[in-house]
Amino acid sequence: MDNEELVKDPVCGMVKPVSQMQATTTYKGETYFFCTQMDKQAFDAHPEHWAPKEGEKK
Repeated sequence: MDNEELVKDPVCGMVKPVSQMQATTTYKGETYFFCTQMDKQAFDAHPEHWAPKEGEKK
């Protein structure tokens, strides 16, 4: 049984195991995981657009 943590790419919306994510970034103390470098670049350019708003789920 695989107990690896699943995380969601905030740009493309895909949910995958942490080990399958290609990139990470930190914004306002939270770590975000990305399927591709392109998704990370999109997030880094406008994190306020992609990061969950206060009260929303990640």
